[in-house]
Amino acid sequence: MSAARAARPGRTKRRAALGLVLGVLLGGGVFVNASGQAGAASDAAGATAAPATPAATAPAGTAAAGSAAPQQTTSLSPAMSSATATLAPQADAPPITGTGQSITLTAAQQPSQVGALFAGAISDGHHCTASVVDSPAGDVIVTAAHCLSSGASGHVFVPDYRDGTAPYGVWQISQVLEDSAWTSDQDPDSDVAFALVEPLNGQSLESVVGGYSLDTAASGNTTVQITGYPTSTDEPISCTGTSQTFSATQLTVYCTGYANGTSGSGWVENYDPATGTGSLIGVIGGYQTGGDTEDVSYAALFGTTVQTLYNQTVAAAAAG
Repeated sequence: MSAARAARPGRTKRRAALGLVLGVLLGGGVFVNASGQAGAASDAAGATAAPATPAATAPAGTAAAGSAAPQQTTSLSPAMSSATATLAPQADAPPITGTGQSITLTAAQQPSQVGALFAGAISDGHHCTASVVDSPAGDVIVTAAHCLSSGASGHVFVPDYRDGTAPYGVWQISQVLEDSAWTSDQDPDSDVAFALVEPLNGQSLESVVGGYSLDTAASGNTTVQITGYPTSTDEPISCTGTSQTFSATQLTVYCTGYANGTSGSGWVENYDPATGTGSLIGVIGGYQTGGDTEDVSYAALFGTTVQTLYNQTVAAAAAG
């Protein structure tokens, strides 16, 4: 951990929690039940030696204006709003920002596919960020593995969360899947988790809020849109950044202000601000569990291992 980061205790991006070793190995993946999982993240996970490739540097740029239609908000409760089942119900989407410069989103700019993770009571605060991934059953989210190392028990996903409101409801997480390389050794290249959420009011999550596609064959050197929830605020931030290869398996990006709580934020390539659509190529995590400073973040590049884990998640959903 850098001296600058260490001078600000409690601001690291990761929030690992110890769990009971109750995972069941399945083809390299690990099912994490409601009580815990096989292995848990620790602060030592961020101590992996850095690859030789230089970290991202700050680019120049100015913020671009953007807006979207305002959305309805309701008080935070398990009840889900009656949103129409479309890809992006109200075309809410963050604007393109100045390269590397994050902005705090207005309610009308928040993407419905992105939300905050809570462990237990909503009043206890959110600790990580997750995104909805397109899937046959419409019940899959993706985040960093260190965000859900304690298992599914008590965890909920609140898409489009803002200031104590849940416009699309509170969704219970029923199962977490992580790769065995993470659960056994906290391998930063496997700091990715998929989770299944239960239906709400007879509807699937994706049918209500939409979802991003999954890209496990990206090069990594591309423009990405990253939206996340710092724990210090109940309003999401978003940034347009230039993703760079940090190593053969890790990406890095310069985007300001990605502090504690932004772990698990999706890196969306081919992002269209008019529709809010795009493809996920990574999530904040990996090396240094996402980064020891707020302005430089890391991600494990989605590849064949993540594709296999996603396939196992889809199979688990189909098996019920």
